[in-house]
Amino acid sequence: MNRNFEKPVSSEPIPVPPGRRWREFRSQALPVIGFLSAMAAVIVLWRDRIAAPTLRGRVEAAQAEVSSPQAGVIADLKVARFQRVARGEPVAIITPTDPQLPLTLLRAELDVLRMRLEPRLAQQRNATDYERLRLEWLLQKVNLATARVNLARAENELRRDEPLFQAKLISEQLYDASLKSRDELLTEVEERAKVIADLEQGLQRLKILGDPQSAPPDADVILASITAQEEKLKSAAAFLAPIILVAPIEGMVNAVYRQAGENVRDGEPILALSAAKSDHIVGYLRQPFMVEPEVGMPVEVRMRYPKPALHFAQILEIGTQLETITNSLGISRPGALMDIGLPIKVSVPNDLRVRPGELVDLIFRPQH
Repeated sequence: MNRNFEKPVSSEPIPVPPGRRWREFRSQALPVIGFLSAMAAVIVLWRDRIAAPTLRGRVEAAQAEVSSPQAGVIADLKVARFQRVARGEPVAIITPTDPQLPLTLLRAELDVLRMRLEPRLAQQRNATDYERLRLEWLLQKVNLATARVNLARAENELRRDEPLFQAKLISEQLYDASLKSRDELLTEVEERAKVIADLEQGLQRLKILGDPQSAPPDADVILASITAQEEKLKSAAAFLAPIILVAPIEGMVNAVYRQAGENVRDGEPILALSAAKSDHIVGYLRQPFMVEPEVGMPVEVRMRYPKPALHFAQILEIGTQLETITNSLGISRPGALMDIGLPIKVSVPNDLRVRPGELVDLIFRPQH
């Protein structure tokens, strides 16, 4: 009996299991794909993060100091640190001190004019009396201006002592002394104002007698001198008025050097302001110059963020000489006493959100 155990040959392909296909892909194609992906990642990282910048730059903003134009006391400080201010906004009020100096000078000049008028009393008594009355009126106005300044000081002291007295931080005697001093000066101001009003009425009655046509030949010179003294008196009154200091730029209060109630000298800084925005970046190109910079040359600005973004700017200005680097861009090199570089001003890209003082990387792209 003949038995045939051979199976008939089929034309269908033998199916391959998915596991075997994955092993073949992992052993043949996956290494190539991984290598190409790694190469692409290295190229991107090298271009965006590892490529050495031409130089470092620092975002700079406008800065300004608010100083006292003359010696005085800070009567009121209207801002604090980190407070934003607008340009022209009042930031402090200064009360000038030592006003006696210009007033003493005015008194001396008025006394000289009075002495020059004395010899002419015999010739034209009525006209000279008129001028003397005007001089007395000027002196009384000077005294009234002084009394008003002293009254303002006394009121400020009383205003400061009142809450201290209520809080029982000062004695009743000190508070009463401040109150009595204010009342005495207030009475003095009122009485001097009445005297000036009476003198003005007398001047109106004697105005005809003091007409220059009936005065001595040199009366025009005297009248011109008195008019000049009146102008100086107005200037002295303006000198005694409180001074309002305003912010010269728009920005933020960066530092406060003095507080309310402190004495300041003329020209002494009180506040420091810094602009909230910047319109340029400053970098220093060190020797040897790998790139010769030119105005208008394209510059890539790279931020120092975990995900750095690339921005495009251009060179605005180039310094004429190498300068000593004294800010955060300086690099201490072994054996070098100082770090110098060529200052270069670069524009701030419109799409770049950066803070003043921040460091950025700059890459010059010469145009070929």
